[in-house]
Amino acid sequence: MKIIRLTTLLDFGGQERQLISFTDHSKNLKNEYIFAAIGHGGKAEEIIKNRGFKVYCFNTNPSIYNLKNIWTLYKWFKKEEPELVHTAAAEANFHGIIAAKLAGVKYIVGEEIGIPNHSKQARFIFKQIYKRAQNVVCVSKAVKQNLIELGEINHNQGTVIYNPVSQPKKYDRIKNQNFTILTVGRLAPVKNLDILIKAISMTEDQKIRLIIVGDGPERNNLENLAKSEQIENRVNFIGFSNEPEKYLAQADLFVLPSFSEGFGIAAVESMFCEVPCLCTNVGGIPELIKENKTGWLFNPYGLDELVEKINTITKLETKDLEKVGRNGRQYAFKNFTSKKYIETLERFYTSLQQ
Repeated sequence: MKIIRLTTLLDFGGQERQLISFTDHSKNLKNEYIFAAIGHGGKAEEIIKNRGFKVYCFNTNPSIYNLKNIWTLYKWFKKEEPELVHTAAAEANFHGIIAAKLAGVKYIVGEEIGIPNHSKQARFIFKQIYKRAQNVVCVSKAVKQNLIELGEINHNQGTVIYNPVSQPKKYDRIKNQNFTILTVGRLAPVKNLDILIKAISMTEDQKIRLIIVGDGPERNNLENLAKSEQIENRVNFIGFSNEPEKYLAQADLFVLPSFSEGFGIAAVESMFCEVPCLCTNVGGIPELIKENKTGWLFNPYGLDELVEKINTITKLETKDLEKVGRNGRQYAFKNFTSKKYIETLERFYTSLQQ
């Protein structure tokens, strides 16, 4: 079966990492795949191309209001004649599903990659869009439940398929003199990194180090916050890195303080590296972090709770911290490998034909 996987961008980010993971084991794929982005490409485009796949980036403004994208995709679908189009991310879902329907594509699948914060108007629009698809893949149970509550899909229309996560490159563990906390992600307001910086300034252990891997619009504000909290010498801003596992090798604890997470790829990468995780209890995170077993959870608005959790974790004996790390790794291997994702997704595609 010829399948087009269409997303908004193919640069870097959670959705791009999902597609990279999907192509980790190309020999396991039973169908023919073409990858495409409405907007620009970049790192993900390069990696997927180098693995031998066809990749198209249309380099247009992917905004939902740019209706020319529907015509562009329609013409392309008519030319490629895929049997199935699988779209992911809001803009790709909007333009791609409409274009695929107009082009007469036999099977159409949308995918919701996060917890949408849709207006009443957007809810109505996406309800109509998703009616044109055979099914909507949801990256967690929480995402599916959210779409049902918004009225965008019904219970039978959504299928939960957890994201694949590439096994990170293995680096030898580095034991630092001081307890080291790591966070990885785009430096945007939704990632809620200011609460983590404030918490570090309030912990009992005033030698704790924080490593922040990632870049984005909030970087200057976060650097200024670290200075105002007088901990700039304990906070290391790395910027974007293709190999966050290099820094995970230095970490005693990974913290994900986001306000919203549909799944949490960065947390799973940490679990693969046996780094214990402390994450907010939002979206799909509680589906992978089990309190005191594979990690710990906290309220994204609870500064005092976060400080208390960090204080408690830093006092744990090494063997107890390592046990949580091992539990996390076992859970990740059982549920989130690329091979498992390929098997689940291709079985799902087959089910659409029955």
